[in-house]
Amino acid sequence: MAFQSSVLRNGEWVTETVNFQDALKASTTPKTNPKPRVEPPICGVLTRTLIESPVVHWVLPVWIRSRSYNDVAFVGDHFVQISELRDDGQVHEVIRKADFGSRIRNALVLGTPPEGGPDGTASSVIKTEDADILMQDASKPHEPNARQPLPPQLLVLILESCDMVFLFVRELPNHTLEFVTTKHENPRNFKFLGYHFAINPSSRYMAAGSADGGFIIYELESLAAMSAQYQSHGYYQPIINIKVRIVNGILHKMVFLYPRSVDDYHIILLIIIVRREASRGGYTSRVVMYDWELNDDVHVHLTSDKAGMLLPKEHRMPLMIIPLRMHAGFIIVSEHAIGIVKNAFTGNNLFDTLETHSPEQSNLHHGASGPLWTAWARPFRLNKYFEKTDIIYLAREDGAIVHIELDSENGTPSVTNVGTINTTVSTAFTTAYDVFSDVFIIGGESGPGGIWKLAARSDPQQVSTIANWSPVVDMATTDGNTSWTDEVARQDRSGRSKLSSVLSQKPDRVFCTSGRGPRSSLTELRWGIQARIGLEFDYDQVVRQSWMFPVESQGERGFYAILSMPHSSDVLHFPANLSNASALSSEVSPFDTNSRTISACQNDQGIIVQVTETSTSLVASSQSSRHTHGDACGLDSLIADNACCENDIVVISSHNGQGSRLDVLRIDQMNVTRVATVNTAGEVTCVSLFTLSGETCIVVGSVIDGTPWIFNYTLDGQEIRSHSMEPHSEYHGQQLQFRMEAFTSISTVNDGSNKAILVFGTRSGHLVTIRISNDGVEDISMTVEQLGLAPTKVSPTSGPFAGGPAFFVCCDNSLWVLMDFSERETKFKTKNLIWPTDSSDPSLPAPPIHAVYCLADSLSHYPQHMSLMLLAGTRILLVDIWPHIGPVPRSIPLTGTPMRVIYSQTWKCLVVAHFDEEDRSTLSFIDPESGATISSASDKNNKPSQHISGLGHAGDRTFGLNEWLYVKDGKTFPFLIVTTQQGRLMIVSVKEKKTETEDGPSRELQYWTRYKKKGFSAPVYSAVGDAVGLLFCVGDTLHWEVLDLAEKRLKPMKEFRLDSAATSLRVEGSKVFALTAMHSMLIIDLHVESEHAEASLIHCDQVVRYTSHMTEMGDSEEQLGEWPLNILSTNEASFAGVWVPRGQRNREFEVVASGRLPTSIRKFQRGHTRPFWVAANRHRQYNTLFSTVDQAEMLGVSLDGSLQHFFTDRSRPVAVLAPRPEPGKAQHRYLPLRTR
Repeated sequence: MAFQSSVLRNGEWVTETVNFQDALKASTTPKTNPKPRVEPPICGVLTRTLIESPVVHWVLPVWIRSRSYNDVAFVGDHFVQISELRDDGQVHEVIRKADFGSRIRNALVLGTPPEGGPDGTASSVIKTEDADILMQDASKPHEPNARQPLPPQLLVLILESCDMVFLFVRELPNHTLEFVTTKHENPRNFKFLGYHFAINPSSRYMAAGSADGGFIIYELESLAAMSAQYQSHGYYQPIINIKVRIVNGILHKMVFLYPRSVDDYHIILLIIIVRREASRGGYTSRVVMYDWELNDDVHVHLTSDKAGMLLPKEHRMPLMIIPLRMHAGFIIVSEHAIGIVKNAFTGNNLFDTLETHSPEQSNLHHGASGPLWTAWARPFRLNKYFEKTDIIYLAREDGAIVHIELDSENGTPSVTNVGTINTTVSTAFTTAYDVFSDVFIIGGESGPGGIWKLAARSDPQQVSTIANWSPVVDMATTDGNTSWTDEVARQDRSGRSKLSSVLSQKPDRVFCTSGRGPRSSLTELRWGIQARIGLEFDYDQVVRQSWMFPVESQGERGFYAILSMPHSSDVLHFPANLSNASALSSEVSPFDTNSRTISACQNDQGIIVQVTETSTSLVASSQSSRHTHGDACGLDSLIADNACCENDIVVISSHNGQGSRLDVLRIDQMNVTRVATVNTAGEVTCVSLFTLSGETCIVVGSVIDGTPWIFNYTLDGQEIRSHSMEPHSEYHGQQLQFRMEAFTSISTVNDGSNKAILVFGTRSGHLVTIRISNDGVEDISMTVEQLGLAPTKVSPTSGPFAGGPAFFVCCDNSLWVLMDFSERETKFKTKNLIWPTDSSDPSLPAPPIHAVYCLADSLSHYPQHMSLMLLAGTRILLVDIWPHIGPVPRSIPLTGTPMRVIYSQTWKCLVVAHFDEEDRSTLSFIDPESGATISSASDKNNKPSQHISGLGHAGDRTFGLNEWLYVKDGKTFPFLIVTTQQGRLMIVSVKEKKTETEDGPSRELQYWTRYKKKGFSAPVYSAVGDAVGLLFCVGDTLHWEVLDLAEKRLKPMKEFRLDSAATSLRVEGSKVFALTAMHSMLIIDLHVESEHAEASLIHCDQVVRYTSHMTEMGDSEEQLGEWPLNILSTNEASFAGVWVPRGQRNREFEVVASGRLPTSIRKFQRGHTRPFWVAANRHRQYNTLFSTVDQAEMLGVSLDGSLQHFFTDRSRPVAVLAPRPEPGKAQHRYLPLRTR
């Protein structure tokens, strides 16, 4: 007897005949012993903030150091960034504080700005300090020698914890900066205290209000009295006493008004209260005013209840109250009207209407109704000017700005339309001091902000951009693996990683969607040091090395740039302003241009020393000389292979039979004489000079029988020491992944008179650091690191950087700066990438830098800054850097709001779903290197089309975007899956075409809709494909369908009703992990082995969670079932690590770890983002575990643009949230983010 049964074969249901006896035999097969019950891992989940949110809520000009600096405070949710506004219109970061322990609710400035602006406003004045210093909090009393007067102004913050913090910045004796903080604890029973925050014009009273209906008045010491306290005792108490006042209603607005100029002792507080009044049949808004005189008992004036004045209908819910500097007047700004009250004490307050005649709303506006006025600012003027005239700049959320001018005598307003700037405006809007123009500084609301200058009788001109990559709705990395497992990489039991293919790849890059509207973009998140490009030009041929020196010729200052070519040299002359460059012809040039330049320097006498393969040239302002190596060394001819010159010493190396020859030359005036000759074994590959205890020594890198050697000689040719870098798999306890090859370069620096640091680059990407000290007893220590795979080339800095010795290293087409030298470990503990940026092109990719030269003096003339000449292929760049370490985002512009982004491993590009100029959904394929769009849409007949079929519908938006590798008959077919809000599902095909352009061959990706499902009445929230089928969620129903290539359609297989819509799907075999919007994660078994069996729920969570995304983390695959841990992020700024009891059906998840986060995680992504030198020798330590089997990092991005790092720890059974690191300290040292 036989019967028929349906089984799934190769993605298709087929009917097979099954023998009855075989079926009975299978049912009577002895059962195996049950597997032991697998328990969840005992671990915790740790998080730390890698990149803070760029969102700025307040921009406040504040003289927080002294009146010598034009400082600006950028205040966000958790940080205060002090930057200095320079004459070039750029803000330069000075110091940052982000360890307040609570979110910042409000901020203001205490104190009046100094009359006439800061000292040294003229560009000729050089200021004495500019550095991004490691912040040292100073809330304790200070020593007497550190007590300086307080600056003209203080920054005051009020936190969500109700604490109030007073801040200023002081300079320490070692020229570093630190914040000095004073904290005041407020009553804790006020909800949302600080929602309203105001200070009176004399800075003697502050008011903090709660929206629930209460406020606190603070009587303050004068700034002079605070300064006297601080100088005498090392601390100060700014608050004399406080008074609490409860009001009946909701406190809507609160502001101090200006008294008459002759009544500066008069204090006027205006509040607007909204409350329900039965007599008027609803809610009313009333203006209540309290006034008193300086040093009065405030309690007496606040005890009486005041009815207040009823606001007119059009101003019942005003957006802003702007105090005027005359007659206790104010401007009231509402949604549909702007009014002026010229004197609040007349008893008959008339609200005169102010007509702004502002421009029509711009395309930056996103709301359904008209744009609102969001911020105001008063520009800097002399006090005498304000006695007669008051000026207000009023800004609208879509970028429109109007100029309001009022006469002090009659209060007559004059309104001028300034124009519309290309950014959205929130509360982060202010004007800053400038000699010749008004400066607008705008933080940006849903996109980048910037700085604009408004000169007289002209339009605003943007001079710089302030980065803001929020809001972020999606993120992608270039990691090719999507799972926590890896079939290639395996870990040994010691925890050290074996050599894997991961090490041969560049670190993964991180991209996120940014902004809304026409200023939207894709942002590449990068970390390191920004290098602002001042000059860039293409030289049409590759330059191997360059040098640049200041010169003075015929009374005019300028620069000579020496460019070393493969077989010759070129010399360029720049004027002092670098406006142009002219090449010196070989006939008139005092330099040797017929040979390749090997080394160059400028000695103490100002003579430029050029060493080429054949000669040494000495060039002064009025004379020059050239000396061939053969003449200088007493030979017929001599071709130098390597050279080094420093001050009056030149060392050249050349071949000498079976070995090499070193010649030491000395410069005397314009003459060159030989001092010594040394015959050395092997092949010399590099040479340098260093000084130890006043004696100049020679250091040589050689190769003998394939092994690198290091030799030290005195200037008279005596060998001091030698060392062989014998090939070891492990060197000084550090595992080397690759054998060390020959040295390529040497740089040296002195760390005191008796210590020298030597850094060697190699052809194999290794970095050798040697410390030599001679404090009576010679001490030598050495460390070997592998920085990358390509040759490393080291270059010196012109002086200390960030307060200590530093070096530049070029490796893998990237430029690094080495800082924070550790004598105990003999290595530079901090290595940061340098990212050249162009303010006029925010999408500029990082150029492939192969050489760097550090100029002796900064071209910007700012202390702590360095100017570098970079070589990138045929491009030459002059950049300015300073020791500020942080995010350096790269922005790739889009035509409209982005919704989804993925990185296609098939096509090696970014695929973005976004709106176009007409607010219609579309796709773009973007080359991550150039930032260019490389795609074109077509219809099914391969004809060009604006949109593919299924996209381009008005009001529709993309919900899902995934890459699908469909397998049929052993062949893989790559598709893209696109789902939309209006119930459409498209399967998109892509074809690559080669095109010829002016710049050479390029590729273009043509894409079209191959299959389409439509007609769904609910949104298609998510979709995911496996090798044979496609799963997608329509409304709250999960669909499983199989693609039939012959019939060119999707064949329905099964459905399953969920409790809520699945926003994310993942497939593991026949199991589907569905993350629902309101019911946490569900696991559904599709029962693919049977056509008739219905899909069933086999696992669910213990509680209901409103989730946003999910990911997996697992340390090892050795213990089956223990890993992975599923991390679920929720909309309530929390996460849960749940363990799935695989193989134990109908069992709930077990919560292994849970915790709170600063903000909700919008998207998780994995990626190998650590630099090579960290990843190559990484192992488990301090009980930490790997996030994935192949040691990828787990990153999470939030809507506000902050980036979190998630990792597991074996020693903690619950989640532990790592403290927010101090910027510039822990972040740049251990940050697992290297986006190149």
